[in-house]
Amino acid sequence: MKKKLLLWTMALMWGLVCPAVAGNGANGEEDEDPMQVFVGKQYTDLQMKDLNGQTHRLSEYVGKGKWVLIDFWASWCGPCREELPELVKVYQAYHSNGFEVVGISLDDDAQAWQKAVKKMKLSWHHLSDLKGWDSKAVETYKVFGIPTNLLVNPKGKIVASNIDIDNLIDKLNEVLGN
Repeated sequence: MKKKLLLWTMALMWGLVCPAVAGNGANGEEDEDPMQVFVGKQYTDLQMKDLNGQTHRLSEYVGKGKWVLIDFWASWCGPCREELPELVKVYQAYHSNGFEVVGISLDDDAQAWQKAVKKMKLSWHHLSDLKGWDSKAVETYKVFGIPTNLLVNPKGKIVASNIDIDNLIDKLNEVLGN
């Protein structure tokens, strides 16, 4: 009986937390995107570790002549894991034409992060400081919910925030062709 009560309580809490984490307003409309303030500006560099614990800078991947999607996600985020298979397809279709993805994980558990990347076959670059919502990336880019992203042009200028898969494909077709 206690187990059932615990499960129901957890389900209720999950139902209350998910919309808040995803950034949905109580009225069912999208909240204003705080990351929009970065559109039109140069990206800000970050230093984090990769899946093997090696330190890297975002500048190793961004502003190097390729279109880059900086994708903020976490292994525990259901909506993130739902959309990642579509992003994998986009990455596979456009990578050879000059498109990169850099995943910035808001995980705080290295094993969960590594396991999710492997299981979902996410073959792009991955960075994290394993500080969850206390991550420098959250502070720097005003990440208010995940999944979210920034699209950066080849010169390092942010051209879109929170772009969905369909609009990402349209933009990549426009700038890279396929």
